Amino acid sequence: MGKMEIQQLRAFLSVAQTKNFTKSADLMYISQSTVTMRIKALEQTLGKKLFERDNRQVLLTNAGKELLDYAKRIVELVDEGARKLNLEERFESSLVVGSLHSLWDYLLFPIMKDFQAKNPKMALRFITGHSWDIVQQILDGVIDFGVVYIPPSHAEIEVIEFKKEEIKLVAKADHHFTEEIDLSTLSTLPYIHMDWGPSYKKWFEECIGKQLFALQVDHASLYIQYLRSDHLIGLLPAAIADTLIQQGELASLRFRSKIKPPLIQSYIIYPKRKLEAVKPLLDHMMKSTVNGII
Repeated sequence: MGKMEIQQLRAFLSVAQTKNFTKSADLMYISQSTVTMRIKALEQTLGKKLFERDNRQVLLTNAGKELLDYAKRIVELVDEGARKLNLEERFESSLVVGSLHSLWDYLLFPIMKDFQAKNPKMALRFITGHSWDIVQQILDGVIDFGVVYIPPSHAEIEVIEFKKEEIKLVAKADHHFTEEIDLSTLSTLPYIHMDWGPSYKKWFEECIGKQLFALQVDHASLYIQYLRSDHLIGLLPAAIADTLIQQGELASLRFRSKIKPPLIQSYIIYPKRKLEAVKPLLDHMMKSTVNGII
């Protein structure tokens, strides 16, 4: 059996995305025959067929689907290693920081801006993803430092409580909700649902029950977009809600619930083996809550 090569994996990922050998060849600036050759070599190495081809389409086989996530992670890791080596000539150190879209927008931007100004010899790269994306890339060695709402439980990852925020019920600024809202009646209202972490989920199910809502998302920026554009109500952490309320896009609604809402907790996570590398940012993050940067 031969060995997998990075260019074979890049060709595999490109065809998996475009579902077209010609389009992948154009995007990679190589000939179609080269793409075909790389895929065939990879299939021979693995002893598995990765694509089903006919005149109309190219589809991943079950083996191809199994390989997909691993191939992405291998290529990301190789690219990140090359990037860090190139940075060594210009910078003393580098960090890759990952977090959720909403946390970048409403919590982390001023912290990172201040940190970068104080550490001009450190190269920073910011990545956006779901909590589980960030955790996986930390385990893969791509991300050095993350901020998430859902903490991992893994022996190799350090988890530190970062910021606690109140939960707020909000709607578009020109809303028509005048009465105090009883959260137990949410299923009868134009409500959009999102899970904000373990303590929130536990409270929500105890207070409102396990329900299927007409609209449910797992991406904070999409959630906010709905709240901005439609006459819906939703529950947001205060760091996000307060910013949008100050900007005049959302308004806070009065509500009551039989159980007091929990504080929404965000968490700093990083590989335990990288404590020395991430310590400057970790110290800055913890001071930022005390010094009023956020």
